[in-house]
Amino acid sequence: MKIKGIISLAVCMTLVLAACGGDEGSTSTTSADRAGATTVAEATTTSTATTAVTSGERAFTGADGVETTITDTSRIVSLNGDITEIIYELGFGDDVVAVDVTTTYPEEAAAMNDSGSTVGFAQQLTAEAVLSFEPTLVIGDTQVAPAEAIEQLRDAGVPVVIIDYQTTLGGVKTKIDQIAQILGADQQGATLAGRVMGEIDDAVTLAGSAVDKPRVAFIYLRGPQVIFLFGAGMPTQAMIEGAGAVDAGAESGVFGPAPITPEALIAAAPDVIVLPEGGLEAMGGIEAFEAIPGVTDTPAADTQSYLVYDEAYFFNLGPRTGQALMEFVQDLHPELAG
Repeated sequence: MKIKGIISLAVCMTLVLAACGGDEGSTSTTSADRAGATTVAEATTTSTATTAVTSGERAFTGADGVETTITDTSRIVSLNGDITEIIYELGFGDDVVAVDVTTTYPEEAAAMNDSGSTVGFAQQLTAEAVLSFEPTLVIGDTQVAPAEAIEQLRDAGVPVVIIDYQTTLGGVKTKIDQIAQILGADQQGATLAGRVMGEIDDAVTLAGSAVDKPRVAFIYLRGPQVIFLFGAGMPTQAMIEGAGAVDAGAESGVFGPAPITPEALIAAAPDVIVLPEGGLEAMGGIEAFEAIPGVTDTPAADTQSYLVYDEAYFFNLGPRTGQALMEFVQDLHPELAG
């Protein structure tokens, strides 16, 4: 099975600690185009809502057990790329005054990192960076650290809501519903969640008709010093299994991100390897990747079966999850494309 690669703009992050938001779209890593494949991301790009709706004071109890009273959403700081995407889809984009570096989509939100409207990396958050934007609401997930920075923001009177980090396809709806509740936009949230989960269901249903069930490994790399095989408990597992494949890392006993070894690659025995486009570029391309000990001992290397995606688009588990999953299904199972 020869798998053609898909490339789009990637972002720099250390996903040993965190997931991130990303850009949309793709191009092939080979000289041939994908025949007959239709990218769902190209067909569904409009926001669910364009008007922010608030309903006065409300309370939300976050994943950290803290109940936050929310009265003003006019100056929002988003601490995660996927959360930023949802905020924009719900129609509150004009209220976002700052983001963290994992935000790379939509374009207007990504531009904040270039213009200086950024709080840096939310895994290394400082209260001072957030307070400089005079926020009326800060939203992040349980990956945000350190806890002291969150407490400093709350001590300064800033409402900070922390939601769970989701790693399953079903968690996409939970995430959308929670952010909609925080923003007082339940109706918009229900509409968005319905659309996204419908797209996910369509992709999963299509995958169910595939004739084979390839073993797929996601290898995260960010240059020669940062190379991990992802396994159970990662968002990539949800995408791989949702696409009708076996997560080779998880099936071979890997949990979370594990430093890559030749033994781990041989044990995983992937038929297909999925790579982050930004990391592959930092590594120096496919030839440099194949120089990693153990890579050429895999079935994937024998058939040059590599899929290369924007990491955030692939496992963001945000509003574009169904679109990305459909694209992945069609690339894994070319007989289903079109």
